[in-house]
Amino acid sequence: MTTNVHDMNVLLACVNSYCQWAGAKINMGKTEVTGYDYKRKCPLDLSILQLGNGKPKTVMPWDPVKYLGVRLTITGDLTFERDDDLTFERDYVRKKTLDTIKQLTKHMCHPQQIHWVVQVAIIPIFR
Repeated sequence: MTTNVHDMNVLLACVNSYCQWAGAKINMGKTEVTGYDYKRKCPLDLSILQLGNGKPKTVMPWDPVKYLGVRLTITGDLTFERDDDLTFERDYVRKKTLDTIKQLTKHMCHPQQIHWVVQVAIIPIFR
């Protein structure tokens, strides 16, 4: 986290330098950046950002991102209302749970196997 776009570029250069030294590869498909000017209440222009030979994906400040396991906006809003009146996190948990239930419907598994599936696939969604 930084306070301006120039400092963001400096941090990205440090990350790139470390990855080259450590032999780590950066997955640009999973690399996202976002920025917001709280004073002017507008997104920052992140088009100058560079990470190695690539440009990270820009996420708008009002779009939810997963941070420390929770979906939120750059402003830290956990309850940003959408048209369907669900928070981002509740919407995600509900969808994942319903998808898993749909997959388990009319299964041919023993109850002990279903218990294992719930422990492994459903409970982690809530963590």
